Parts: sequence; structure tokens; C-alpha cells
Amino acid sequence: MVKNCGYRALVAAAVLMVALVAAGCHSNTPSGVYTDTTGRLTIEFKDGKAYLNLGGTADTDGTPYDVNGDKITIHYPSDGMLAQFQSLTINSDGSLQGGMGTLTKK
Repeated sequence: MVKNCGYRALVAAAVLMVALVAAGCHSNTPSGVYTDTTGRLTIEFKDGKAYLNLGGTADTDGTPYDVNGDKITIHYPSDGMLAQFQSLTINSDGSLQGGMGTLTKK
């Protein structure tokens, strides 16, 4: 009986470790192109930078961003016209929510 209990504990510990590793590997880091419903606003996340295209005016150099949990901070100057695009929230369905509305992955 003691062996059986020890075996169960070992299996439970192994399953827990696999689940924790799998959860740690899952990332909220955005990648690819996200767009609004009109298609005029897109943000592409690539190589650690966000590339905003707003109605044909594009940030061709990209701007660095950080992800902390479900929050994305794009490092635009806080006093400029792009300040409304600085903070985004990653929704449970993978879409992004910010000052410009909801963006969905293309």
C-alpha cells in the first residue's frame, strides 16, 4: 500500500511539473499583423518592434515595446500624437484593446 501511494505521488508530481513547464512556455507576446475593423489601422509586431500603419502613414523603423502579463507598452513619446497607441491589453481571445478600439489578428 505504501508503494502504491508513493507511485501515485510521483506520477502526480511529474504531471504537475509538465503542466508548469507547458504554462511557462506559453507566451502572451504578440506577433504578426493586427488590424481594426476598417483595415486602415494596422500594427505589426516583429523582431521586438511594433510597426504602426495609420491610414497610409507608417512607422517604417518600428518602435520597441514591452509585454508585462496581458499589457503591451509601445514606447512612443508620451507627448506626441501616437500616445493613444502606447498601451494595449491582450484580450482572452488574442485580440488587442487600446485607445483606438479593438484590433484583431489578420
